[in-house]
Amino acid sequence: MGTGDIDGKHEPPPGLFSGESSLCSPQTKLLHSAGSDKVHLSRSGPGMNRISPARISRLIGNWRAPEGKVSQQLSAAIARLITARELPVGGLLPSERALAAALAVSRGTIVAAYASLRDAGVLDSRHGSGHRIIASATAPGSAHTRLAGEIPAHPQDIDMTSGALPPSPILTRMLASLRGTELASVAAGLGYDASGLPALRWAVARYYTDLGLATHPDNILITSGAQQAVWLLANAMVDASDAVIVEDPVYRGSLEAFRRRNARIVPVAVTERGLDMPQLEKALKNRPKLLYLFPEAHNPTGRSLDDESRRDLAALLERHPTFLVEDGAQNELSTLAGATPRLFASEVDPNHVATIGTLSKLFWGGIRIGWIRAAPPVVKRLASFKAVNDLGCSMFDQHLAIGLLENIPEARAYRHQEIASHLKIAEDLIAERAAGRWRWSRPSAGTAMWIRMPGIDAVALCQEAQRHRLFLSAGPGYSAHENFGDVLRLPFVRPPEIMRFAIETICDLAGTARAA
Repeated sequence: MGTGDIDGKHEPPPGLFSGESSLCSPQTKLLHSAGSDKVHLSRSGPGMNRISPARISRLIGNWRAPEGKVSQQLSAAIARLITARELPVGGLLPSERALAAALAVSRGTIVAAYASLRDAGVLDSRHGSGHRIIASATAPGSAHTRLAGEIPAHPQDIDMTSGALPPSPILTRMLASLRGTELASVAAGLGYDASGLPALRWAVARYYTDLGLATHPDNILITSGAQQAVWLLANAMVDASDAVIVEDPVYRGSLEAFRRRNARIVPVAVTERGLDMPQLEKALKNRPKLLYLFPEAHNPTGRSLDDESRRDLAALLERHPTFLVEDGAQNELSTLAGATPRLFASEVDPNHVATIGTLSKLFWGGIRIGWIRAAPPVVKRLASFKAVNDLGCSMFDQHLAIGLLENIPEARAYRHQEIASHLKIAEDLIAERAAGRWRWSRPSAGTAMWIRMPGIDAVALCQEAQRHRLFLSAGPGYSAHENFGDVLRLPFVRPPEIMRFAIETICDLAGTARAA
């Protein structure tokens, strides 16, 4: 573990972006202590219509322009969220004071923005009842096109909200070797197959069999990445008010998928050792519809369950049978050289588990090929939902994926070396710049560090960092009840000069917060 503080100013590394970074106002009370375990009400179940400041801060993105009245920019940004239905009609907006703290602006700015929304007939404010959204807004600008909570950064910005890796050289080598006749052979048949190309389903089945989990192509559904796999499982298996157990924290894309089904999300704490097993057993006794977990490579903390925890989890599921979604999207991203994924599906009833996998992590995010491994009846049901959604994945990507799966050992070795090298650089930079202040556990897999910064409001820090053209993700975005207010998720798979700039900027802002 390590932690620290920086004195003095710093500049972005040369060539990262053009223009001058606007420094934050030192008198802004940016970041005073939001306790990491404080629970905020959010739309985590039916009837929960109070919208937290952390949620608005996460969704609103890069809302400030260099010119123009800040309150008008803010009211327009909130109106866009209402238009996009990210903030629902009937929802209660935060108090002026709470939202001002989260967005690192003055209370007067929030008062003026709310007044503008009231004048437009979008908001109703009553003493003692708060600020309720009463109508959809018509606002300039486009709605969000990325995952809710991801920030649309500009080319000159440094986007640290994603831990995506650059393309693997194995992929670029394969693309460079493609010939015209090989490309032409892709165009065969009608081009539609909701379940996936048969040859690719065989290849995925072999991949799992090689990992010790005997698999037939009938167990495989090809999806457009792991995110569509989560979406399909949520839509095919969860109805409104159904209880879904998730880890706390958890991958925010899954939270969005379950929220949009109006599921009743039941979070279970992730401890230093793994899952809080007594809390999980209590939740399982209430017969939830679904249990969604990362047993091997947790997103966002990077932890893996140890052998004892895996045995405890298997025993719990034997006593309280529940359909398990095992998200293995990060399973191949171990920080340990030579490690191969351990599949939890082999330890439970095969009829009550679905395992998610993807090629996007090992090879490139632009290869939108993932899959679900499950019992054949489950696969057939999911395929019918997929057919309605998109009729099937790109045939070109699927043909390419067959060749990529033949290169898994080489791709795995490359990514392990790449991740371990980047992690070492990040750890050294944090030890140099943040010693004694930041707390984290070394991730065993994945591409990001889950860093606790005691005494710091991470949501407000992220807002201030945007003014330095640095985009970060705060802990509440990964929690069903928006816990972890003093936590940042910091991807470490960036060039050293970018990592240095990011860590120095965070430390500088954190130092300002403590001095305020």
